[in-house]
Amino acid sequence: MHKPTILAAIAAVALLVVGVACGGAAEETSGTSAPAAAPQQAAPQQQAQTQQQQQTQQQAPAGQQQPASQPATPIPTVIATATPSPTNTPTAAQETTAIGGRLRIATIPPVQQLTGSWLGTTTSANTQVRPFTDPLVHTDRFDGSLVPGLATRWEANEDGTQWTFFLRDDVDFHGDWGQFTAHDVPVSAQFIVREDAIATDTGLFRGLFGDSEEELLTNIVALDDTTVQFNLKTPNSLVDFFATAQQGNLFIYSKDQYEAEGIEQLQEKPTGVGPWVFEERTIDVNLLYSRNADHYRRSPFFEEMEFVLIPEETTRLAQLQTSAVQIGEVSRELHLDAQGSGLEVLQSELPSIQVAFIIGGIYNPEEAGACLTEEFQNCFFQPDEPHLDPRVREAINRAINRDEINEQLFGGIGRQHTVWGYHPALPGYNQRWTEEFDEKYGFDPERARELLQEAGYEGYELTLLLTQLPGVPEMIPMGEAAFTYLTNIGINVTSEAIQWSDYRAKYYRPGKTHGTIAATRGTYRPAEITLRFYNRSGDAGFWRTSVDPMTDALYDKATQSVDPEVKAQALRDLGDLKFDLYSEVPIVWLPAQIVVDPAVIGEMVWPGNINASFTHTEYITPASQ
Repeated sequence: MHKPTILAAIAAVALLVVGVACGGAAEETSGTSAPAAAPQQAAPQQQAQTQQQQQTQQQAPAGQQQPASQPATPIPTVIATATPSPTNTPTAAQETTAIGGRLRIATIPPVQQLTGSWLGTTTSANTQVRPFTDPLVHTDRFDGSLVPGLATRWEANEDGTQWTFFLRDDVDFHGDWGQFTAHDVPVSAQFIVREDAIATDTGLFRGLFGDSEEELLTNIVALDDTTVQFNLKTPNSLVDFFATAQQGNLFIYSKDQYEAEGIEQLQEKPTGVGPWVFEERTIDVNLLYSRNADHYRRSPFFEEMEFVLIPEETTRLAQLQTSAVQIGEVSRELHLDAQGSGLEVLQSELPSIQVAFIIGGIYNPEEAGACLTEEFQNCFFQPDEPHLDPRVREAINRAINRDEINEQLFGGIGRQHTVWGYHPALPGYNQRWTEEFDEKYGFDPERARELLQEAGYEGYELTLLLTQLPGVPEMIPMGEAAFTYLTNIGINVTSEAIQWSDYRAKYYRPGKTHGTIAATRGTYRPAEITLRFYNRSGDAGFWRTSVDPMTDALYDKATQSVDPEVKAQALRDLGDLKFDLYSEVPIVWLPAQIVVDPAVIGEMVWPGNINASFTHTEYITPASQ
């Protein structure tokens, strides 16, 4: 059996990336999606923000390097308020009107190639849709906070069942589609609950606003041209977050175009209100945008922007080195080669990405439901699943050498990650996890083997799925390293290269992850967003990786309460469950990093808490400015 070392895994990455990229049709992506601040909507939340800022104002900056084995250095908490503060003052470079030529960016092909945000999840939508149209709420590029966008302000009632957004009256759609108004918002939202929708937020929106387009349109209504109201079926304290690009699916499309041309033409040549104008795309090749010279927030400095879709790692680097592209997504083990060629590595303002392995088959026993009479056939919950035993999950965690992964794959820039979904600077984090992490999760292959023997699962069959998402080109070599670690403790591991869209469609969305483990990545956002994707049961959940039914009760308490203390305590209790039950395999927190040609690129600042490799491309300046 092949047992690659971590260094061999690095050497093999280029071939594996090609294999995964060519593994199937790009049809779906992950719910990891969107990143962000912990939104809040009333005076008590604003008070909580002030308290948290006081706690963090003396802490170290986000960019400081720190070994993964050391406690994470908290950063200032990003909290949104009901009345957002203005965006940061533009720099002198931003005030210029000088324009460059075509900005070419080499990226990993999106998991779903789309122009309709309802046909994919946050990563795909933010990468391809966000350039040409905006969400209601913008994200500040410096501190990641929620700030005015198409909505100038927003407010919620006392119990979180009604949210009202007040909109700009001076924004035009591209082309001849007229002015943006509140009437475009319900139509844009209805796409998310279409029968063919596979968006990150499809289940969420159906639960909050209606199972059908018709029902949703009775709950999201334009009160006049500049006011739109969201009436919820159940309380929710995160609607302003769902209205941002951090979440990734509620982007604004033209009601007039939809009614005049239909859904097909809306996707073929979509109009929008973004800083870039959609021009054309060729599947698996590129996407091309032109400059919107009259954007209300910031018109781009370049005349055109082109995403060049390149699955091969070394090819993206070669394109940068030969000046064929000016910006590229390159794995961290190649950063030294890039810098040796005169290129520069830039880093996001905030911690951006959490990296982990998700252990398959950990389903809530209550999800067996009607299948009980069928001896658990076709059920999520399978009582003979080895991963249901917490000793097996602990063994997997103790088998992984996090320090080695951090040093050899991530160049030592990763910070300690204790519980998947949680960052020390966000509400709900329990310092106990940091203090007890080495004792409970530390690298100890001998103890891992003992745990498997005690559980009676020594030598059990495990499929390690090798797949990739934008933002972490190292996902495949990280999986190859895990192959060695898990084999070394006596698990019978086989590996399978699979495209993320196939993984989503065939494994985790239908509840078929039994006997598998896979690397994934998420972003810096409220813990309850990640928890919904990974630990929520039923239609609202994606992975459903929780064996304890209390997860759902605590999740509901956290999301439905508008009291920040109640929310934080429910999140902390839920995190305690996950930590003590070894629900996942947390690895590291990382900043987002991108390689640029400094001869062409001047200023490039992005927050890192949006579910994409980088964002805010309209602010990128030419080097001469």
